[in-house]
Amino acid sequence: MKKIFLVTGILIATTFTSIYAQGNIDDNNVKEGGEKNQNAVSEYTQNQFVSDFPNATDIHFEKTKGFDKVYFGQNGKETTAYYDYNNQLVGTISKGSFHDLTSDAQAKILDKYPNYSVEEVLLLKMNSDNESYNENNTDLTLYGNSFEKASNYFVELKNDNNEIVLEVGLSGEVSFFKTIK
Repeated sequence: MKKIFLVTGILIATTFTSIYAQGNIDDNNVKEGGEKNQNAVSEYTQNQFVSDFPNATDIHFEKTKGFDKVYFGQNGKETTAYYDYNNQLVGTISKGSFHDLTSDAQAKILDKYPNYSVEEVLLLKMNSDNESYNENNTDLTLYGNSFEKASNYFVELKNDNNEIVLEVGLSGEVSFFKTIK
């Protein structure tokens, strides 16, 4: 009897997930005229995304050279998820705030860069459980540079002459990452 309830529960959950996915995912797998789009994100990535982010809104998929990208909203924040060739989540990038940084990191930045203003803060969360990505040679890049496969903030600072990016660890380490201008 317990098995019947378990199987029924799984079938109901699968049905609702499928219905939810169909209603919230843009249909980029079909071109005009009904032919299959060869540059579309795989159905496996789409299904994995729905499993990883069941409350996502405004979902849009894009296939790029190294990754499948998914743009979506979650908890009021614009977020981009990156999936590898095995349809597994590599990481996400979302907008953050200077106040999201540790107070130690904020103090270091304000002390070392007093003539700069904060333009943007991005939070990169890496999926450390993704062993296939950790073992392959494809690097996720930000601002045209690759980085350690760890979660970090990236803080854009600007003054009259320069625009730079700092990499800030979740525990407050601050290091220079790149000059933009």
